[in-house]
Amino acid sequence: MTKYIKYLLLLLLLFPALSYGQVIIVGDGEIVAVGVTKIFLSGDWTNNSSGAGYTASNTSRVYFNSANPQSISGSTITNFTSIQIRNTGANGFQLNNDIKVIDTLSLDRGIIHTNSHTVFFEGDGDSEGAAINRFIDGLIIRTGTGNFRFDVGKGGKYAPLWAYGLSGQTGSISTEYFYKSTPPNNTSVSSPLVKVSDVEYWHMNSTLSARVRLYWKDGAESGIKSIDPDSLKLAIYNGSNWVEEAAAIYASASVTSGYISTDNNISLSSLDVTFGSTNNIANPLPIELLSFTAQCQKQDVIIEWSTVSEENNNYFTLLRSEDAEHYEEIAQILGAGNSNEVLNYSYQDWNAASGQYYYMLKQTDFDGKNETFTPVFVSCKETKEVSLKILYDANQVYALLSNAESGSRYNMMIIDHTGRIVVQETQRVNAQNFYRIPYEQLASGLYSIIYFTDDGSERLNQKVFIK
Repeated sequence: MTKYIKYLLLLLLLFPALSYGQVIIVGDGEIVAVGVTKIFLSGDWTNNSSGAGYTASNTSRVYFNSANPQSISGSTITNFTSIQIRNTGANGFQLNNDIKVIDTLSLDRGIIHTNSHTVFFEGDGDSEGAAINRFIDGLIIRTGTGNFRFDVGKGGKYAPLWAYGLSGQTGSISTEYFYKSTPPNNTSVSSPLVKVSDVEYWHMNSTLSARVRLYWKDGAESGIKSIDPDSLKLAIYNGSNWVEEAAAIYASASVTSGYISTDNNISLSSLDVTFGSTNNIANPLPIELLSFTAQCQKQDVIIEWSTVSEENNNYFTLLRSEDAEHYEEIAQILGAGNSNEVLNYSYQDWNAASGQYYYMLKQTDFDGKNETFTPVFVSCKETKEVSLKILYDANQVYALLSNAESGSRYNMMIIDHTGRIVVQETQRVNAQNFYRIPYEQLASGLYSIIYFTDDGSERLNQKVFIK
């Protein structure tokens, strides 16, 4: 077991909530999280242990908390009892290896990109908190009993699927969602269907049978313009054709969100499923919007969108908000009227790259009807990273916290070369941003000075030599 792991084990036993830049487990190293242990990470988790590498009680949790890219990787799959994703980085959270969740995966902020790896849920393992911009982009495999909601999505679109009616059945179910992807052989449909979506579908595989519930969180994105049960259908692929499966629709009078659920259990063996329609006017399937993005460029924000087809399109309205609730109109852009080709649009929001904004797109027909698309978020606000430096002056030793916010609180620890904590105290940032290290309490040698916040969002570490 490496010295690093020994020190980490000692700290976990002494302090149940600690913050780290990253965790690297090598050799026969293992982290044992006992009791209510909280590990806050602002960096990556790498498990190259020859054993399990990490074991924890069901009250322990690992928090991935950062605005920068984070990942889980290594040669050994980590079994997380409880894990929370609080990543607000533009690239989300990346998996470079499979992970297993035994109890809870909390999706607080950010998207988990699996990168062709898998998130396994075992036993009573479950996910919570999923919504737009916080879900699993990739394959989920659940092994256990009982109903399960697969919190899948793609890109910025959250599209959960629920498998239920599993009483008395035990086994594995795999589910993945595909967006802006054409379902297999989607032009071959059986009556009464006239078409199925060509922008989204779900793929499942299992030896079990279950009732299947498909959710839509944005009717415009899914091309759903009517919840008439004679029009909107649930379609499954039988290997050669898309056929209607008896199902019921659950939605409010609005088509903004809802779900459609099969009436009976169906086989999940290599199952492709999506929305179908018997009416090409009420539910045209697919949507006309292909993409909608916003990105910082010097002092401006560039908003771009593309359509794959337009019918009776008069103009677009672009709106901006700082809180995702109160929007103001900033531009109107003429549409093409009617088109069956991909058309690209863009708008430059001048001098907007110093803040954080939500942009929303609304499309209006010549007859006055309109639909609004899911907003996109962009953050161009410059932030300065807090840094820690050790200063020596006239036999005195100081810690300098550069760019720290005045009044913010930091926990400070001094750890000797054996991993023993010799000094621990709480400090608040003052006007000078530097603090005297009580060197007279320390024997000669090399020490680690660690500053970390209560929520684990920041962790700073520097070496200091005491003569």
